[in-house]
Amino acid sequence: MDKLILYSKEYFDTLIKDSHCYYAHLPKKVGRLPELLSEHSSLTFAYASNIIVHQSLEKSVAKLIDLSIPLSISDKQSVTKEIRKLFNEAIAFHDLGKLNYKFQHYVMKNDRCKSLNSCLHQFGSQHSVLSMYLYLAMSLYRILKREDEEVQMFLYGIAVYFSYNIVQHHASMLLEAQNEIVWSDERLQELSPYLSLLAGYDFTEEFVKQFHFILQHTSGRVDGVFYQMNNSIMHTTEPFSLYALMRLHYSILTSSDYLATAHYINGWKNIITDFGLITNDLRERIIHNASTYKYNKAIYESIERNDFPDLSELTEKSNTNLNLLRRSIATEVITNVRRNRDKNLFYIEAPTGGGKTNVSMLAVAELLKDKTLNKIFYVFPFTTLITQTYVSLKDVFGLKNDEIIELHSKAAHISVSASSHSLIKEETDDYKNEYIDYIDSLFVNYPVSLLSHVRFFEYLTTNKKEANYVFSRLANSVVILDEIQSYNPSTWDVIAFFIKEYSACFNMKFIVMSATLPKIGEIVKGADFTYLIENKNKYFLNPNFCRRVVFDYSLLDWNMPCSPNQHCEYLGKLHDKLLQESRWYAENNNLYPGSVHVIIEFIYKHSASEFYALFSEDTFFDEIYLLSGTILEPRRKEIIENLKTSEYRKMRVLLISTQVVEAGVDIDMDLGFKDKSIIDSEEQLAGRINRNVRKQSCKLYVFNCDAPDCIYGKDERFRVIKSLSLNKYMHILEQKDFDYLYKDVLSKIIRRNSSVFFENINDLKEELSILNYKKVDRSLILIDTDTVSVFVPLSVRISCMQGFISLLDELDIYYDEWISGVCVWNAYVSLLLNQDSDFVEFKRKLVNMRVLMSYFTFSLYITSKDFDLLKTYGEERYGYFYLENYHAVYSLEGGINTNICMDSLFI
Repeated sequence: MDKLILYSKEYFDTLIKDSHCYYAHLPKKVGRLPELLSEHSSLTFAYASNIIVHQSLEKSVAKLIDLSIPLSISDKQSVTKEIRKLFNEAIAFHDLGKLNYKFQHYVMKNDRCKSLNSCLHQFGSQHSVLSMYLYLAMSLYRILKREDEEVQMFLYGIAVYFSYNIVQHHASMLLEAQNEIVWSDERLQELSPYLSLLAGYDFTEEFVKQFHFILQHTSGRVDGVFYQMNNSIMHTTEPFSLYALMRLHYSILTSSDYLATAHYINGWKNIITDFGLITNDLRERIIHNASTYKYNKAIYESIERNDFPDLSELTEKSNTNLNLLRRSIATEVITNVRRNRDKNLFYIEAPTGGGKTNVSMLAVAELLKDKTLNKIFYVFPFTTLITQTYVSLKDVFGLKNDEIIELHSKAAHISVSASSHSLIKEETDDYKNEYIDYIDSLFVNYPVSLLSHVRFFEYLTTNKKEANYVFSRLANSVVILDEIQSYNPSTWDVIAFFIKEYSACFNMKFIVMSATLPKIGEIVKGADFTYLIENKNKYFLNPNFCRRVVFDYSLLDWNMPCSPNQHCEYLGKLHDKLLQESRWYAENNNLYPGSVHVIIEFIYKHSASEFYALFSEDTFFDEIYLLSGTILEPRRKEIIENLKTSEYRKMRVLLISTQVVEAGVDIDMDLGFKDKSIIDSEEQLAGRINRNVRKQSCKLYVFNCDAPDCIYGKDERFRVIKSLSLNKYMHILEQKDFDYLYKDVLSKIIRRNSSVFFENINDLKEELSILNYKKVDRSLILIDTDTVSVFVPLSVRISCMQGFISLLDELDIYYDEWISGVCVWNAYVSLLLNQDSDFVEFKRKLVNMRVLMSYFTFSLYITSKDFDLLKTYGEERYGYFYLENYHAVYSLEGGINTNICMDSLFI
């Protein structure tokens, strides 16, 4: 970095004439002095410097600058130095617009600076535009001293892009950097008197005239800066580097401004330097614990002895052989990580039941031996997987509560003791630990984070200010992406593109893993993945994996129903078949005599509910559960936990579900029935059956009841599967030849990206090159967000809400054996209507309140008929649909009553 002293308070006292007259912030407490603009500016840059130094961002910044410079630029060293200066000054000078007399007079209540009280301009008391204006003037003053016109044009273009971050640093998001409304605004010329407040610059009348001319010609003209940048100067550079440089700058600018402001407002004595990174002590603990934890110890011992099992001797189906196979997978992954430490992109393709989560933890521990890596992100498609892996990571790595965080809608932000935080020890008695907890959550200041695919990829592409705080934390991390096939193949090329680019520029290690793994690296040139399991078939085709569950296709001979009557008849036959097979299994179950656990999965909620109703008169099953997207979280947790108890293992249990019990859900069933959809889904459900190869005669019956077109009609996999013969379909499932399926899908994506007639990855690159942040943000939409959250004010047993007792107490919500949804709702409304004057405390409570409310909430599509029908029973209030008269249409056990709501497009 440039010498930090350049942007000290003394520097700003020299730069700003009469600097002691200008305020940046006013105190909350009586008796404290206002913060001077020179103090805030230097403090902001000090925080930026700490973010860059402590998070080891210097190499990423340097690399992005280097890749952003066109090949035609000759004096690269000088230009690099200038861009870095522009980068720094766009942070240091971000608030110079607070020199605005109207800002001082109306916002700061400060009349000490009257030198420009007669300066008439149309920007009122706001300061960001004046900051941009002054920054560009100072930058251009230096740039115009260069002789090469192309260099002048290029550097001014870069300065303009940085100045857009200044303009937007108080906005909620970045939009379009080349928006000519910003740059061609003639009102900017009214700000020229403020140039006289800056010392050390000879802003002559001629310079100011030229400056305004250049501003006017920044955009909207063939000879303008943007036109030249787009069509001439930047055509030899990859667009990602410039985009990432500007996003990183915006993240550092807004983060450091936030922290510097909080520093003054709260009267902190020291600058925060703890950004939740993996320290040397934590690194050693993770590596040690991973290698000595229970079954992992034997894995490392076998590697040290070079003693590996002969897989040809492990073909007999048994739990012992299964564990030996898992050990072999783990040793191979560890060995290949050690051989390929210099690589950034990895695949772990292991069969269902192969212990991928544990294997990934061992791979992470190996990668952490590279001391440049200081963060871990575990990324999943489902909340269930996040919660399960959170427990495993804490256990295997030996993590403390302040070293790991779950980031999803059902994870409460309960205050963690901040006594170990470097800042706390020197703070005043009235300092609130909650503020630091809030900041840690906002900036994700945790060494290990577990989050959803949606949130993680939002960090990669977002144009939103708050989400962009986390952007600077992506560098130097290990990222595990699990079950990437959960999303539509239409997104795979964009996912692969961003993974490749971020790994190269930000020193990020990506491990993409699944039992049904699409080789997304084949889509994008240069995305070279290393296979941590070199020959997957030696595991996939072992009977302990491929014959753990036998697929039965006999029910596909039944005619698919085409009318409501035929549908009822079909479900009746299916009911009889399920009972027949369940009775046989229970009678022949030697491991758990008389017991059987059966799962049947439908595509649509309506069919699941109808099937559930057919068992109302039967007495064979001791428990019958219905689990769908409309079942509330407490009930879902109760069902899953019951299925894992020794008491329920002795019982006969039927679980009727829609597609919410697939990848990674920790249950072990005996028999399965599944409505045919896409092969990935069939394989994932098979993974919930006979997971540890302890049982015999475990089957998955595939049937064909409902057409999956409404769910999968736009999924390229479904189109390929529809064209397959039954024999080929059976081959893929039984031989685990998912590459056969994906080969066709990937080829179509590659062909689409080569066409000029379809929207494709090249359109994304175009938006990156012109810094259209808004469109880049929309380039990767993993799930349809056009949904509404339905709040059901029923009562739930408090036993289903363990872990939330302290939260209920803090929010002053009454409970006994039950907790009332009405009480939760009233507490939410009260919080909104009686906002605490402490913004951070309010935000923290609101986050926790919404977590609590998620346990009484399900989602459905706004455009569905269901929503129209439900409108009769409730109304939209405070961001939710409040299902006040739920009794007629909803129950805790059954979810939505499909006799009332016939449409089945629930989430």
